[in-house]
Amino acid sequence: MTDSLREQSDNLARSRRVHVVNAMKHVWKNYKEYAFGMDELHPISKKGTANWGGMGTTLVDALDTLWLMGMKDEFWEARDWVRDHLSHDKVGDVSGFETTIRSLGGLLSAYDLSGDKVFLEKADDLGAKLFKAYDTPSGLPKGSVNLKTGRAHNMNWNGNAYIVAEAATQQIEYRYLAKATGKEDYKKSEKVFDILEKSRQRTVFCSKS
Repeated sequence: MTDSLREQSDNLARSRRVHVVNAMKHVWKNYKEYAFGMDELHPISKKGTANWGGMGTTLVDALDTLWLMGMKDEFWEARDWVRDHLSHDKVGDVSGFETTIRSLGGLLSAYDLSGDKVFLEKADDLGAKLFKAYDTPSGLPKGSVNLKTGRAHNMNWNGNAYIVAEAATQQIEYRYLAKATGKEDYKKSEKVFDILEKSRQRTVFCSKS
């Protein structure tokens, strides 16, 4: 790419940036009006629902976007909701993978960007509950965990099997959580890589036999 083309591309991206931010402001305005603190907003019915356990999933998932887009007033208002209302104590079964990448990841990224320890405290609370999915003989995390009871199980729809794409993509959140809290136990999530590597080696050996 030439310097001229790069400049044209950058200018086009900058012109689009305004519209992207305005779209986010529009969406957030409606979320705040009709479903603030709820997991989801249904735009046609203008109703909020708690289909993800009532953990403010949309709000938490959007924290880093608000910060990066310069919507700091909205970010700090959302932080106040997290501080005053977010609780994981009464939440039942959740997807370990989805909750890790959306809720845990959302809280940790907000902490990393802002340095506000409210986010780290909530992330540690959630991470400790989610991490019970790793209490298995193999070290592979179960796909679903009950945040209230700590009971974990795999999903019926896939024959109670482990899903590699889920088990092997949660480590970045727990690695960061371990570093931020000083709790080394969270690094046990990386045992998954050892298990998968041994499985790969057995597969290679068998294919060559």
